[in-house]
Amino acid sequence: MRLQNNRGFTLLELLIAITLSILILVVLGAAMRLGYRSQAKGTERGELTQKVRILEDRIAWLIRGAYPYYLNKPDEKKIFFDGRSDRAGFVTSSIDTHGTGPEDFAGLKWVSIFVDSEGLKIREKVFFLEDVFDNDKGKVYLLDPEVKKIEFEFFEIKEDEKQGSWLSEWIPGDKETIPTAVKVKMILERNGQKFEIPEMIVMISVQRKVKA
Repeated sequence: MRLQNNRGFTLLELLIAITLSILILVVLGAAMRLGYRSQAKGTERGELTQKVRILEDRIAWLIRGAYPYYLNKPDEKKIFFDGRSDRAGFVTSSIDTHGTGPEDFAGLKWVSIFVDSEGLKIREKVFFLEDVFDNDKGKVYLLDPEVKKIEFEFFEIKEDEKQGSWLSEWIPGDKETIPTAVKVKMILERNGQKFEIPEMIVMISVQRKVKA
């Protein structure tokens, strides 16, 4: 007589098999979530890097075009460069060739770079028609709402000194020319996280005073 083997899986073996299957699924799910997160972070990091590059290019373009326009009147003498730790205003030759406003028609315009509660902004004025040192009026553009802070420093080289120094302010009535370089720092905030952008130094080549 031939014996038949009717032995199947025991309850313990089924439990072990189910447990192992669940563990494998959990590990695979965690690996997939980690991959998605890494991809999302990589995409966000790339977007942030691109944003910073665009902002730095725009600001550097404006500062590099800084022009040493000097108001020389009997009752008033001042360089048109107003530098503070949290803002910088100056006459620049960096204009938008496609601009339709009077600020761009003259070939030179006053710009002020600052941050308020809405983000990073630029104010533009016709420098020979308006009071440029007033922090109002003009055309205001919002460059980026995620920029929460901007800091400036201004490099000065005196004629009797071989080495220069960084200043936190550049007061128009105290100077007769513009700084030779400007240091810019920015802080962005995204999704509750703050990102401190590495400092940027922009050189200014034109130093000769142009008197009104």
